[in-house]
Amino acid sequence: MHELHLAQDILRKIQEEARTKELRTKISYAKVQLGQARFTHLEELLELFADISGGIKLEIEVVPVKTACADCKTEFSPKTMRLDCEKCGSTNIQVVSGNELIIQELKA
Repeated sequence: MHELHLAQDILRKIQEEARTKELRTKISYAKVQLGQARFTHLEELLELFADISGGIKLEIEVVPVKTACADCKTEFSPKTMRLDCEKCGSTNIQVVSGNELIIQELKA
């Protein structure tokens, strides 16, 4: 269910961007930067997007999750969704990247 909502969000963002750029013809291709923290199953997401998009070819550039410790300033890319710093153990962690949804390119 999560991937379906994300596919709908991506489609909505594509449509908004097309309106902003005043693209009058149907979008056939979209390239999107998508943070790894936003999805669980990429293949399922792509299949669901294909089902709801009306034929838009979607290319996804996955942005890895990167976190930073607000206490010791260490940045790291966790292998799992860690809630503590790899260096000092602090739980004062902030996501630096990996939550993006950015439309990079559209083609009619």
